[in-house]
Amino acid sequence: MADIHLSSISYVHGGPRPLAGLGEPGCDDELLTRDGLGSYRETTASSLEMACDVGAKTLAAAGVTPDFVLYATETPQEGETALATNAHLAVALGVPAAVVLNLAGHGCGNLGLLVQVADALLSRHRAGSALLVTADQARGRPRMMTGPLSVLSDGAAAVLATREAPAAGPALRVHGVAVRADAQGGTADVSPAGQRRTVLLGRSAAAGLKDVSGLGPRDYTHALFNNYRLSSQRFLAGAAGFAAAQLLPGPVGEYGHGFAADLLVNCALFFRAGAFEPGARLALSATGPNSWALIDVEVAG
Repeated sequence: MADIHLSSISYVHGGPRPLAGLGEPGCDDELLTRDGLGSYRETTASSLEMACDVGAKTLAAAGVTPDFVLYATETPQEGETALATNAHLAVALGVPAAVVLNLAGHGCGNLGLLVQVADALLSRHRAGSALLVTADQARGRPRMMTGPLSVLSDGAAAVLATREAPAAGPALRVHGVAVRADAQGGTADVSPAGQRRTVLLGRSAAAGLKDVSGLGPRDYTHALFNNYRLSSQRFLAGAAGFAAAQLLPGPVGEYGHGFAADLLVNCALFFRAGAFEPGARLALSATGPNSWALIDVEVAG
Protein backbone atom coordinates (compact mmCIF):
# COMPACT_ATOMS: atom_id res chain seq x y z
CA MET A 1 0.00 0.00 0.00
CA ALA A 2 1.35 3.45 -0.92
CA ASP A 3 1.84 6.06 1.77
CA ILE A 4 -0.18 9.27 1.84
CA HIS A 5 0.86 12.76 2.92
CA LEU A 6 -0.79 15.29 5.23
CA SER A 7 -0.03 18.99 4.76
CA SER A 8 -1.38 22.55 4.99
CA ILE A 9 -2.92 22.21 8.45
CA SER A 10 -5.29 25.02 9.48
CA TYR A 11 -7.15 25.44 12.73
CA VAL A 12 -9.43 27.77 14.66
CA HIS A 13 -10.62 27.97 18.27
CA GLY A 14 -13.11 29.97 20.23
CA GLY A 15 -11.99 32.71 22.61
CA PRO A 16 -10.23 31.80 25.88
CA ARG A 17 -12.30 31.45 29.04
CA PRO A 18 -10.92 30.80 32.57
CA LEU A 19 -11.74 27.35 33.85
CA ALA A 20 -12.36 28.74 37.32
CA GLY A 21 -15.41 30.64 36.05
CA LEU A 22 -17.05 27.72 34.27
CA GLY A 23 -19.36 26.92 37.18
CA GLU A 24 -19.56 23.17 36.56
CA PRO A 25 -18.81 20.47 39.14
CA GLY A 26 -15.10 19.69 39.21
CA CYS A 27 -13.92 22.87 37.49
CA ASP A 28 -12.31 24.10 40.74
CA ASP A 29 -10.31 20.92 41.33
CA GLU A 30 -6.75 22.01 42.16
CA LEU A 31 -5.38 18.92 40.42
CA LEU A 32 -6.57 20.28 37.07
CA THR A 33 -4.21 23.24 37.32
CA ARG A 34 -1.37 20.98 38.40
CA ASP A 35 -2.06 18.84 35.35
CA GLY A 36 -1.93 21.83 33.03
CA LEU A 37 -5.61 22.69 32.60
CA GLY A 38 -6.43 26.33 33.28
CA SER A 39 -8.77 27.50 30.52
CA TYR A 40 -11.01 26.43 27.66
CA ARG A 41 -12.21 27.94 24.37
CA GLU A 42 -15.75 29.04 23.52
CA THR A 43 -17.34 30.46 20.37
CA THR A 44 -20.78 31.41 19.08
CA ALA A 45 -19.87 30.08 15.62
CA SER A 46 -21.40 26.74 14.66
CA SER A 47 -19.29 23.67 13.97
CA LEU A 48 -20.15 23.96 10.28
CA GLU A 49 -19.07 27.61 10.18
CA MET A 50 -15.75 26.67 11.77
CA ALA A 51 -15.39 23.76 9.34
CA CYS A 52 -15.89 26.07 6.36
CA ASP A 53 -13.34 28.50 7.81
CA VAL A 54 -10.52 25.99 8.35
CA GLY A 55 -11.29 24.06 5.16
CA ALA A 56 -11.03 27.21 3.06
CA LYS A 57 -7.71 28.15 4.69
CA THR A 58 -6.22 24.73 4.03
CA LEU A 59 -7.30 24.69 0.38
CA ALA A 60 -5.99 28.22 -0.15
CA ALA A 61 -2.63 27.28 1.37
CA ALA A 62 -2.37 24.06 -0.65
CA GLY A 63 -3.69 25.45 -3.94
CA VAL A 64 -5.48 22.15 -4.61
CA THR A 65 -9.04 21.24 -5.59
CA PRO A 66 -9.73 18.00 -3.69
CA ASP A 67 -11.52 14.97 -5.09
CA PHE A 68 -13.10 14.30 -1.69
CA VAL A 69 -14.03 16.26 1.42
CA LEU A 70 -14.19 14.13 4.58
CA TYR A 71 -16.02 15.85 7.43
CA ALA A 72 -16.27 14.63 11.01
CA THR A 73 -18.35 16.30 13.72
CA GLU A 74 -20.28 15.20 16.77
CA THR A 75 -22.19 18.51 16.82
CA PRO A 76 -23.92 18.72 13.42
CA GLN A 77 -25.70 21.82 12.19
CA GLU A 78 -28.96 22.05 14.09
CA GLY A 79 -31.98 21.36 11.91
CA GLU A 80 -29.88 20.53 8.84
CA THR A 81 -29.73 17.10 7.22
CA ALA A 82 -26.46 15.42 6.27
CA LEU A 83 -27.40 15.96 2.63
CA ALA A 84 -27.77 19.70 3.18
CA THR A 85 -24.57 19.87 5.22
CA ASN A 86 -22.60 18.17 2.46
CA ALA A 87 -23.85 20.63 -0.13
CA HIS A 88 -23.30 23.59 2.22
CA LEU A 89 -19.71 22.57 2.87
CA ALA A 90 -18.83 21.90 -0.78
CA VAL A 91 -20.29 25.19 -1.99
CA ALA A 92 -18.76 27.23 0.85
CA LEU A 93 -15.34 25.75 0.10
CA GLY A 94 -15.70 26.48 -3.61
CA VAL A 95 -15.44 22.81 -4.58
CA PRO A 96 -19.01 21.90 -5.68
CA ALA A 97 -17.79 18.87 -7.67
CA ALA A 98 -16.00 17.28 -4.69
CA VAL A 99 -17.57 14.21 -3.10
CA VAL A 100 -18.35 15.04 0.54
CA LEU A 101 -18.49 12.23 3.09
CA ASN A 102 -19.80 12.58 6.65
CA LEU A 103 -17.72 10.55 9.10
CA ALA A 104 -18.42 10.54 12.82
CA GLY A 105 -19.32 8.39 15.81
CA HIS A 106 -15.86 8.11 17.36
CA GLY A 107 -15.99 11.41 19.25
CA CYS A 108 -12.55 12.79 20.02
CA GLY A 109 -11.04 9.87 18.10
CA ASN A 110 -12.57 10.92 14.77
CA LEU A 111 -9.19 11.91 13.35
CA GLY A 112 -8.24 8.23 13.17
CA LEU A 113 -11.38 7.51 11.18
CA LEU A 114 -10.69 10.42 8.80
CA VAL A 115 -7.12 9.29 8.13
CA GLN A 116 -8.12 5.64 7.67
CA VAL A 117 -10.78 6.52 5.10
CA ALA A 118 -8.43 8.95 3.33
CA ASP A 119 -5.79 6.24 3.21
CA ALA A 120 -8.27 3.87 1.56
CA LEU A 121 -9.44 6.46 -0.97
CA LEU A 122 -5.98 7.66 -1.94
CA SER A 123 -3.95 4.47 -1.66
CA ARG A 124 -6.42 1.93 -2.93
CA HIS A 125 -8.82 3.83 -5.17
CA ARG A 126 -6.24 6.19 -6.66
CA ALA A 127 -7.91 9.47 -5.83
CA GLY A 128 -5.48 12.38 -5.91
CA SER A 129 -6.42 14.34 -2.80
CA ALA A 130 -8.90 14.60 0.05
CA LEU A 131 -9.60 17.46 2.43
CA LEU A 132 -10.02 16.24 6.03
CA VAL A 133 -12.04 18.50 8.33
CA THR A 134 -13.14 18.08 11.92
CA ALA A 135 -15.10 20.65 13.93
CA ASP A 136 -17.01 20.54 17.22
CA GLN A 137 -18.39 22.66 20.00
CA ALA A 138 -19.67 21.79 23.46
CA ARG A 139 -23.17 22.94 22.61
CA GLY A 140 -25.79 21.78 25.12
CA ARG A 141 -23.43 19.51 27.05
CA PRO A 142 -21.18 19.86 30.10
CA ARG A 143 -17.64 20.95 29.31
CA MET A 144 -16.08 19.08 32.22
CA MET A 145 -15.34 15.54 31.09
CA THR A 146 -15.56 12.54 33.39
CA GLY A 147 -12.48 11.74 35.40
CA PRO A 148 -12.14 14.75 35.04
CA LEU A 149 -10.36 13.78 31.82
CA SER A 150 -10.22 17.31 30.44
CA VAL A 151 -12.36 20.34 29.61
CA LEU A 152 -14.06 20.57 26.20
CA SER A 153 -13.20 23.49 23.92
CA ASP A 154 -14.85 24.69 20.72
CA GLY A 155 -12.54 24.31 17.74
CA ALA A 156 -11.85 22.93 14.29
CA ALA A 157 -8.94 21.79 12.15
CA ALA A 158 -8.36 20.77 8.55
CA VAL A 159 -5.55 19.09 6.63
CA LEU A 160 -5.00 18.08 3.00
CA ALA A 161 -4.27 14.41 2.32
CA THR A 162 -2.51 13.62 -0.98
CA ARG A 163 -0.96 10.64 -2.71
CA GLU A 164 2.02 12.71 -3.82
CA ALA A 165 4.26 14.62 -1.43
CA PRO A 166 3.57 18.38 -1.41
CA ALA A 167 5.98 20.53 -3.37
CA ALA A 168 6.81 22.71 -0.38
CA GLY A 169 6.07 23.22 3.28
CA PRO A 170 5.99 20.85 6.26
CA ALA A 171 4.22 17.55 5.83
CA LEU A 172 3.52 14.27 7.60
CA ARG A 173 3.97 11.04 5.66
CA VAL A 174 1.45 8.44 6.87
CA HIS A 175 2.96 4.95 6.98
CA GLY A 176 -0.03 3.27 8.59
CA VAL A 177 -3.12 3.61 10.74
CA ALA A 178 -4.90 1.18 13.03
CA VAL A 179 -8.29 1.69 14.67
CA ARG A 180 -9.61 -0.56 17.43
CA ALA A 181 -12.96 -0.32 19.23
CA ASP A 182 -14.70 -1.63 22.35
CA ALA A 183 -18.37 -0.66 22.48
CA GLN A 184 -18.59 -1.85 26.10
CA GLY A 185 -16.11 0.66 27.43
CA GLY A 186 -13.48 3.20 26.59
CA THR A 187 -11.19 5.92 27.85
CA ALA A 188 -14.01 7.77 29.65
CA ASP A 189 -14.60 4.82 32.02
CA VAL A 190 -12.29 5.35 35.01
CA SER A 191 -13.47 2.35 37.03
CA PRO A 192 -10.91 -0.45 37.56
CA ALA A 193 -12.70 -2.58 34.97
CA GLY A 194 -12.85 0.37 32.58
CA GLN A 195 -9.16 1.10 33.00
CA ARG A 196 -8.34 -2.53 32.26
CA ARG A 197 -10.39 -2.35 29.04
CA THR A 198 -8.54 0.84 28.13
CA VAL A 199 -5.19 -0.87 28.56
CA LEU A 200 -6.32 -3.81 26.43
CA LEU A 201 -7.65 -1.44 23.76
CA GLY A 202 -4.39 0.51 23.68
CA ARG A 203 -2.35 -2.68 23.37
CA SER A 204 -4.63 -3.89 20.57
CA ALA A 205 -4.24 -0.61 18.66
CA ALA A 206 -0.44 -0.73 19.09
CA ALA A 207 -0.34 -4.32 17.85
CA GLY A 208 -2.51 -3.39 14.88
CA LEU A 209 -0.23 -0.49 13.97
CA LYS A 210 2.86 -2.71 14.19
CA ASP A 211 1.19 -5.13 11.77
CA VAL A 212 0.87 -2.39 9.13
CA SER A 213 3.95 -0.25 9.84
CA GLY A 214 6.44 -2.65 11.41
CA LEU A 215 7.14 -0.39 14.40
CA GLY A 216 6.40 -1.11 18.04
CA PRO A 217 5.52 1.64 20.56
CA ARG A 218 9.13 2.13 21.72
CA ASP A 219 10.35 2.66 18.14
CA TYR A 220 8.75 6.10 17.81
CA THR A 221 10.46 9.41 18.45
CA HIS A 222 7.35 10.90 20.08
CA ALA A 223 3.82 9.89 21.04
CA LEU A 224 1.14 12.60 20.81
CA PHE A 225 -2.29 12.43 22.43
CA ASN A 226 -5.39 14.62 22.56
CA ASN A 227 -5.26 17.50 25.04
CA TYR A 228 -6.26 15.54 28.12
CA ARG A 229 -4.89 16.38 31.56
CA LEU A 230 -1.25 15.31 31.77
CA SER A 231 -1.87 12.48 34.24
CA SER A 232 -4.40 11.00 31.80
CA GLN A 233 -1.96 11.32 28.90
CA ARG A 234 0.68 9.50 30.92
CA PHE A 235 -1.76 6.70 31.74
CA LEU A 236 -2.85 6.32 28.11
CA ALA A 237 0.76 6.39 26.88
CA GLY A 238 1.69 3.61 29.27
CA ALA A 239 -1.41 1.62 28.34
CA ALA A 240 -0.36 1.57 24.68
CA GLY A 241 3.24 0.70 25.56
CA PHE A 242 4.98 4.05 25.11
CA ALA A 243 7.69 5.19 27.50
CA ALA A 244 7.12 8.35 29.54
CA ALA A 245 10.01 10.09 27.74
CA GLN A 246 8.26 9.65 24.38
CA LEU A 247 5.18 11.63 25.40
CA LEU A 248 5.01 15.05 23.75
CA PRO A 249 2.11 16.99 25.32
CA GLY A 250 0.47 19.85 23.48
CA PRO A 251 -0.59 23.23 24.93
CA VAL A 252 -3.31 21.78 27.17
CA GLY A 253 -3.51 24.84 29.38
CA GLU A 254 -3.95 27.25 26.47
CA TYR A 255 -6.47 25.40 24.32
CA GLY A 256 -8.16 22.76 26.46
CA HIS A 257 -9.47 19.72 24.61
CA GLY A 258 -10.81 20.65 21.17
CA PHE A 259 -12.40 17.28 20.42
CA ALA A 260 -10.80 15.55 17.39
CA ALA A 261 -8.93 18.70 16.28
CA ASP A 262 -6.22 18.50 18.98
CA LEU A 263 -3.65 16.36 17.19
CA LEU A 264 -3.71 18.41 13.99
CA VAL A 265 -3.49 21.65 15.96
CA ASN A 266 -0.60 20.38 18.04
CA CYS A 267 1.30 19.12 14.99
CA ALA A 268 0.92 22.53 13.35
CA LEU A 269 2.18 24.27 16.49
CA PHE A 270 5.14 21.92 16.87
CA PHE A 271 6.06 22.42 13.22
CA ARG A 272 5.97 26.17 13.74
CA ALA A 273 8.14 25.91 16.85
CA GLY A 274 10.71 23.73 15.09
CA ALA A 275 10.14 20.88 17.52
CA PHE A 276 10.10 18.17 14.84
CA GLU A 277 13.27 16.88 13.21
CA PRO A 278 12.93 15.67 9.60
CA GLY A 279 12.66 11.90 9.62
CA ALA A 280 11.22 11.72 13.14
CA ARG A 281 8.52 9.08 13.55
CA LEU A 282 5.43 10.18 15.44
CA ALA A 283 2.65 8.03 16.85
CA LEU A 284 -0.54 10.12 16.81
CA SER A 285 -2.99 8.65 19.29
CA ALA A 286 -6.64 9.57 18.72
CA THR A 287 -8.85 8.17 21.46
CA GLY A 288 -12.63 8.36 21.60
CA PRO A 289 -15.23 7.12 24.09
CA ASN A 290 -15.16 3.61 22.62
CA SER A 291 -12.22 3.53 20.23
CA TRP A 292 -8.50 4.03 19.92
CA ALA A 293 -6.67 4.96 16.72
CA LEU A 294 -2.91 5.08 16.27
CA ILE A 295 -1.44 6.80 13.23
CA ASP A 296 2.20 6.26 12.23
CA VAL A 297 3.59 9.39 10.58
CA GLU A 298 7.06 10.50 9.53
CA VAL A 299 8.06 14.16 9.58
CA ALA A 300 8.75 14.84 5.92
CA GLY A 301 9.72 18.47 5.97
